[in-house]
Amino acid sequence: MERMMKCAIYKSAKNIVVEEREIPSVGSKDVLVKNLRAGICGSDVGIYLHGGEGYGLPADSQFGHEMIGRVAEKGCEVSDEVQIGDLVFVDPTKSTENGVAGSTAAGAFSEYALVKNAAMNVNLYHLEDTDLDKMAIIEPLCVGTKAAVKVVPKLDEKVVVLGAGTIGLCAAASLIARGLKKVVVVDRDQRRLEAAKHLGAATVNTVNVDLKEELIRLLGAFPGYFPLPDVDMYIEASGSSALLKQCFDFAREKTRYAVVSVLKEVSLNGMNFIATEPMIYGSRGYEPETIVEVIDHLQKNKTCIGEIVTKKYSIDDFPKAIEDAASGNQIKVVIDYEMK
Repeated sequence: MERMMKCAIYKSAKNIVVEEREIPSVGSKDVLVKNLRAGICGSDVGIYLHGGEGYGLPADSQFGHEMIGRVAEKGCEVSDEVQIGDLVFVDPTKSTENGVAGSTAAGAFSEYALVKNAAMNVNLYHLEDTDLDKMAIIEPLCVGTKAAVKVVPKLDEKVVVLGAGTIGLCAAASLIARGLKKVVVVDRDQRRLEAAKHLGAATVNTVNVDLKEELIRLLGAFPGYFPLPDVDMYIEASGSSALLKQCFDFAREKTRYAVVSVLKEVSLNGMNFIATEPMIYGSRGYEPETIVEVIDHLQKNKTCIGEIVTKKYSIDDFPKAIEDAASGNQIKVVIDYEMK
């Protein structure tokens, strides 16, 4: 094997280049994965736009954390459950010695990624499906799924997803895959809302209609002194504090909220908060059982969520790829290491 590989290297804000770096050496407990697909995450876009320091990524670093690939080398102490040639998803939160803190630099935007202390169903998960583009969204689908199930949805409940970006669409898809019939996605971008409709969700474009009135039309009114949307839970994936506050202000009793987006702050009406007794959850990352659910979701084609991949680039064109991802013109941009 050649010991050099192509990598996207973070230099500074809006300055990412493709360079050759040495392929990592494999320790006795490690596995080397040859990356086949890598997704560009919102945090990667944040690094590109604002600099990596706030994300724990110093200059001159490899980065990226959404990846699938094949096992290329394995250490002598790695279990026989892992074989050369296995198609795998890499859990970036457990693939480095720094855990979640090291996931930003897990190596998805390099031709090869080293998985430390490799073990199947710990930081490696076997894949059988050969639709690599679809399987490239495992990691964000895990994030969206955990947020969606954090509030323990029942099949007959009514759920509103705020935001039709990658994570919002993934959250909606996970609910639909579980069998929920009343899922509504809210956004201002009609193209993204069309993707939500294709998944099987109802949609609300707040550019065109009043959110409260449209939710009442779609989901009914909760009985009380004033008509309120009959919503059991909201999943906040929009990044808009104003939108989340709006939904707090017209919430009915016992409404549940899962917040997966990064919000600076949200001001709540204290009287409404006490009167409606909401339950609010934060959601970060995912658990092993989430990964198992997501792989089953994709391999059994429970929804068409894989179609959110709207553009692919080769690793040579990475600077163009992340610029495109940052533009907002795409839903999901993926690096295809098989492209020439």
